[in-house]
Amino acid sequence: MATQQEHNPASMASQLAKVHVNVRDDLEVTRHLFRGNPSYIVRDPVTFQTQRLDPPDYAVFIAINQSLPLGDICQNLISQEKMHKQDEERFYKFILSLHQIGFLHLPINDDKRLYRRLLEKQKAKRRQRLMSIMFLRIPLWNPDAFLTRYVRWAAPVFSRTAFIMWMALLIAAGYTIVKRWEDLTEPLSGILAAQNLGLMWITLIVLKVIHEFGHAFACKRFGGYVPDMGAYLIMFTPCAYVDATSSWGFTSKKHRIIVCLAGMYVETACAAIAVFVWSLTGPSAIHHVAYNVIFLASVVTLLFNVNPLMRYDGYYILSDLTEIPNLRSRANRYVISRLKQLVLHIPANTANMPRRLRLTLLTFGISAAIYRVMLLIAIAAVLASKLFFVGIGLATIYLLSSIVKLVRGLTAYLWHSEETAQIRRRAVAVGIVVLVIGPAMICLIPSPTRVHATGVITTQNESIIRTEVAGFVENVTVNTGDIINMGTPVAQLRNDTLLESLARATANLQSAEIRRDAFRIDQPNRSMQEAAKVKTLNRALREAEDELAQLNVRSHEAGEVTASLSPQHRGQFLEVGTPIATITSGRWRVRVLLTDEEMASAQPAVGDEVQFRSYAQPAETHEGHIVSIDAVGSRHVELIALTQLAGGRIAVDPTTFESNKPYFEITVDLPNVQRAYFRHGATGALLLHGPPQPIGTRVARKVIRFLQRLMQD
Repeated sequence: MATQQEHNPASMASQLAKVHVNVRDDLEVTRHLFRGNPSYIVRDPVTFQTQRLDPPDYAVFIAINQSLPLGDICQNLISQEKMHKQDEERFYKFILSLHQIGFLHLPINDDKRLYRRLLEKQKAKRRQRLMSIMFLRIPLWNPDAFLTRYVRWAAPVFSRTAFIMWMALLIAAGYTIVKRWEDLTEPLSGILAAQNLGLMWITLIVLKVIHEFGHAFACKRFGGYVPDMGAYLIMFTPCAYVDATSSWGFTSKKHRIIVCLAGMYVETACAAIAVFVWSLTGPSAIHHVAYNVIFLASVVTLLFNVNPLMRYDGYYILSDLTEIPNLRSRANRYVISRLKQLVLHIPANTANMPRRLRLTLLTFGISAAIYRVMLLIAIAAVLASKLFFVGIGLATIYLLSSIVKLVRGLTAYLWHSEETAQIRRRAVAVGIVVLVIGPAMICLIPSPTRVHATGVITTQNESIIRTEVAGFVENVTVNTGDIINMGTPVAQLRNDTLLESLARATANLQSAEIRRDAFRIDQPNRSMQEAAKVKTLNRALREAEDELAQLNVRSHEAGEVTASLSPQHRGQFLEVGTPIATITSGRWRVRVLLTDEEMASAQPAVGDEVQFRSYAQPAETHEGHIVSIDAVGSRHVELIALTQLAGGRIAVDPTTFESNKPYFEITVDLPNVQRAYFRHGATGALLLHGPPQPIGTRVARKVIRFLQRLMQD
């Protein structure tokens, strides 16, 4: 029987036994089958609040009669064997729960209790006003009359024929996306550019209005009532909403699921149409709008509306498919009951629950709890990033209020609730461990520090052979993987200009020698002048011969050719300094780039032992040690394999190769790896073991760096 414990059960029967109450006449009740068992959905047409009742609860609900006091009603139910004597207090708690949600009127003349409720309501309103700054709901319109007028035009959209057409539209759009995938993904990096944000913001609002009208027309199509439509301001971003909760009273599961899916149904149809508009138009305003529609109506919808851990469409669809109404609350209660059983040895009333249902509730409850924590942190981060000082203040209040609420609730249950009265010492001990010792251990006890980084495989010795003179490639004499000796020819270049220079230098030298010999007897002074010219021209000839010899490019080192020109480069003109081949030798090494944050966590030192795994052989771990560390970080990234240009994680400017933050280079020696095991230039993962650090220190460091980045932005 659904209960809410906020009253003293010892006095509840004495206070309520003679009270006369009656169920409101305007409540709407529908019967459903969930997992083969009947349930009853009671809906308030004024507040649109719903309550699910199991058969035992419903038996009590229909037994309420104003002509009889509650004590007589309770005794009648006991005599009819619809409840047991020990359920008497739970009966009165159930009556109070119906009163609290407004399903009946219960006169209670307890001034102290009424005053406590008043204080609680005032506190709740203060908290609601604070949170409404971030989650503000603004009712704008009652669309029911409009929907009634035009539902006959929208009804065919939810027919089987329309569904088949929708499937065909999606298949055609999917084919177009596959054919033009590169064109579609190319602008993704600029989707959040400042000049596009305004257009994307307007597109999002329009799409969400269409999305909500999908829910509204579907609900109206199957006989529901849609009393409210408006806007949410979630983190200062407007999003539309519509009240289609009357669909929860539909007896057909199919109709309930169609209403939940209707928003995504029409929105994905818009995305499919936008695919064709985008593919058929060139750069223009409509082209950019279509692209925004594709992104927002597909990616954003899948991330949020389909996500069952958020109370959007996916959650209600999952609840209907699993036939578990109030899935979140039931999962939370089940997880809490299992925790009580595990930690406090309080029996959990789950013996008659099917195993599959227990597994579903446990999985969903744990996943939802983890997601709520992540969402809480994400909301705080977004607040801080949007408004900075004001946002940091709101984020701090939001986090602290959530933590205080959790601590107060846990303390009240463990130290003061009647359920833990018989095991108070154990409950108090658990509270101390959970609230004091556990957080202290997490914050203070050191834990191992590990930093994973991507590195490029190199060798101990590396020589890049470059052109010393310009020329055309005439022949390439080595291939990648060849083992060569010092002086081995690598490539042959051709330069007609150098040949002409050599011929001219030879002719000039011969002319000078003839004149020197001719003037030797009659004009010795002129002969001496020509002799000086001969020496100069000899040097020019040797320089021309040296330049010509450099067209035959040779290796300056012995080793393995790890990169070279290919035969396809024949005929290509190479400027001075162009790389022709790379010769490597010696032991394998790994070059890694670390940020200042990773350096602070790992605190590497020369000689430290590390582990390396090549992405080509991920099952093999190789031991190595650090041989050098850059003392100063640099924004210029030389290791292109680690940048986004080659699929790496470091973002650089494609023209200057400058990153937005400095990186420190670490070189690791791998002395025990055989020469033939690795490939030069390949990448792999390096694991560095830093000194143990408390988790609290790491969290504080990350928060400080996050705030520093916000200040820089």
